This record gives sequence, structure tokens and C-alpha cells, in this order.
Amino acid sequence: MDAFDKDLAIDDIQFGLNQLGIANVLQLMDKYGLPKVLKSGSFYESYVPKRLDLASPHQLGALTSYIKAHTKAGASLDEMASRLRDDNVFGLFISHSQSQEAEALALKEQFALGGVDCFVASDDIETSTEWLVEIVDQLEQMDGLMSLTTQQSILSATCNQEIGFALGAGKPVVSVMVGEAPQGLVGSTQAISWKDRFSEKDVALFVVEALMKFPQCSEKLTSLLVRQLVSYDQPYESFKVIGFCRKALTFSDCLTAGQIFELRKAVIENEQIARFASGRGPELIESLCVDFEKRAAVA
Repeated sequence: MDAFDKDLAIDDIQFGLNQLGIANVLQLMDKYGLPKVLKSGSFYESYVPKRLDLASPHQLGALTSYIKAHTKAGASLDEMASRLRDDNVFGLFISHSQSQEAEALALKEQFALGGVDCFVASDDIETSTEWLVEIVDQLEQMDGLMSLTTQQSILSATCNQEIGFALGAGKPVVSVMVGEAPQGLVGSTQAISWKDRFSEKDVALFVVEALMKFPQCSEKLTSLLVRQLVSYDQPYESFKVIGFCRKALTFSDCLTAGQIFELRKAVIENEQIARFASGRGPELIESLCVDFEKRAAVA
């Protein structure tokens, strides 16, 4: 048996990893247990080589075999990476200026009621390369981006780069105007206006409604909301969870027969739904199912 050549294995792995985005590289290295190092310096030229150099021959051999097996089988690395992602998670990146951090965190809490996994980043990331790697990692994994748009965010290089990254990657971008609409082109584009009378829940639901209009989001969001609604059986915040999910699902045009069956089954089996809205929970969920069936029949 030939002796294990560590340098050759690292070269082969780096060749494969260089074809993937940061998020997928991190997932693969974590999957095979490569030692963690400080996320500093250039990602592909510094960070990745450091982790590979610290890895054991067994870890490097396993990772090399995995990459080669998929390329020899004719599956592209992009297809390989897509299988690493968790289809049960909908990631939403909330881009904001430092002055809007409180609003961003409040919206994150609302989205969590629907099972949406939000990332709220600091506006001041230029001073930390490690944090910058985390930002890019999150941007690559996200399903969509919501921008809290203000005069301050328009002047922020970071916010502009986050939005540009999302648009360049073909990710859905939803803009929420906070306060007076900014001057210039961005102020004239269609967006959600966060008026004083709107609560954080209102704005979060407006964003869900906007995301539902993107084909790449609608099915995944619908599946997530149905799963969250039918499976949430704890008294803690159940009214908030059921209320948010029920309202958000009214924006969906892609409920399946199976999902409608799940909703109707939950009406019978989930005690929290029976208690929702002073006992009107079953009626409201049934109404949601009937309304969708009527719309589907017309279509």
C-alpha cells in the first residue's frame, strides 16, 4: 500500500474546495471534524490551509475520498454541496445599519415564531476579518435577505455589499423602509413602508407575504410554516406561534393536499390549536384550508 502523502491530499482537497462557496466549505470541514482555527486572513489562501494542515491523515483521507467519489460519479460539487444544506431551515439575513439594530432584533423574534432562522449582523464588521468570514458564510447560506432601509443604511458600505451579494447570487431581497423614504433611486422603488401604526409582527408578516411571491421561497416557507403550526404543542407562546403561522399561510399559493390534511389532523390532535383565539382555533384553521381549496379550484 502506498504511503499517505499529506501534501498531495491537501492539494486535492483544496482544488475541490476552491470550487465551493464559503458556507459549503465550512460545512464539509466541520462534517469531517477538521480542527477549528481562528477565522483570520484570506479564507481560501490562509484559513482553509490552516485547518487542512492540522487535520489528521484519517480526516484528510476521508475528505479526499468524498470529494473524488462525487466528481467521479458525475455529480458536480454544486450538487454535492446542495445536499449538505438543511431543507427544513429557511434562512433570512437581516441587513441593517447600526442605528436599526433594535428593530432588527425585534423582527428576528417575530420571524422565529414562524420557524424562520434570521441572522442579525452588526454594521461595524470592517475591523474584524473573523466576523467578515461569518457574514459571508451567512450570506451564502441564506434563502433571502431583508433590508431595513434608512438614510444611514444607504451610506453604509457594509449594507450595500450585503444587498449586492444577495442580488448577485440571485437571492430574493425585500426592502423595508424605516421612517421617511430615502432620497434617490432606492426611495422610489417598491418596498414595504414601516409606518408608525405597524407593529413588528405586522412588518414581519408583510415580509413573509413578499417572500411568498418568489417561486424559490414559497414552497419552502409554506412547508416550514405548516410544520411549525401543526407541531407546536407547548403552552409557552403557542398563541403567538399559531397566530403568526396561520396568518402567514394565508399568503401561500402552494399548500398541498398533504399539508391541508396535516392542518386538519392537527385541529383534532393539537390542544393548543383548540385553545387558540378563545376556542376558535379549529374554525380558523379549517377556514384557511377551505379558502385555499376554493382558490385552487378556480385556478
